[in-house]
Amino acid sequence: MLHYPAELRDRWPRPLAEEWLAKYPQIFDADDLRQTIKQPRAHFGEWFVAVHLYETEGALSLVEKYCYRNHRRKVELLDSFLSAEDCAFLRKLRATHGVQPPDLFVYIPDTKRFWFAEVKGTDRLSALQRKSHTAIAQTLGVSVQLFYVRPA
Repeated sequence: MLHYPAELRDRWPRPLAEEWLAKYPQIFDADDLRQTIKQPRAHFGEWFVAVHLYETEGALSLVEKYCYRNHRRKVELLDSFLSAEDCAFLRKLRATHGVQPPDLFVYIPDTKRFWFAEVKGTDRLSALQRKSHTAIAQTLGVSVQLFYVRPA
């Protein structure tokens, strides 16, 4: 469970997302900001966890949409970690398991170490998500770390 100051959430998405984009350009890009501004009630938890993982472990994250071909930077980075077969497996999760891939693709720069993170605010992990996370662990050999994000 990760707690954040309630006033931090009050600053979402503007100006906080813009501040985090400026402070953490190695994590977030203009497309992440565009998506966040377009959906102002969403993505806070994912961004908060991405910053947390960077600050605590030096890990970088791709926030959502990393399997979609129109997000070129994310797809290229994902392709550098996974085989074409493994990328295809992730892209087929929705059809196979009825859910999107986990919220974050997390990796340690200059290594081949990666994992996934699922972020939950007020919602809970569904049975379909549990099944997909098990499939990810079995197929890719990495865990899906679960984070519950709540105000302090």
